[in-house]
Amino acid sequence: MSQLVQLQENMGLFEEMEADIYSISNDSPEAHKELKEQMGFTFTMLSDPSLHVIEKAEMAGEGMSVRGYSVFNEDGELITSEEDDLWGTNIESTAEKIKSALN
Repeated sequence: MSQLVQLQENMGLFEEMEADIYSISNDSPEAHKELKEQMGFTFTMLSDPSLHVIEKAEMAGEGMSVRGYSVFNEDGELITSEEDDLWGTNIESTAEKIKSALN
């Protein structure tokens, strides 16, 4: 969860990017709603229990999502994806990688 806290605290890094920011996991919509309300997250949290989108994002582990980030273009095609347990701790580097992928 600390990765999501880092994302929330550093949303300013993504303001100038033409991008929508989401978190996605195979957790239930109810769990996401509770976590979002409890933590005050302002970004959209998506639930994908079937792992269809998570697999398309190349973020599927053994029956669950893994930590990292993926970038899709406006047509829904995957541009880049990186599994990274520390993407939030290294949020400035993550933001730079996402910015590079978008350009």
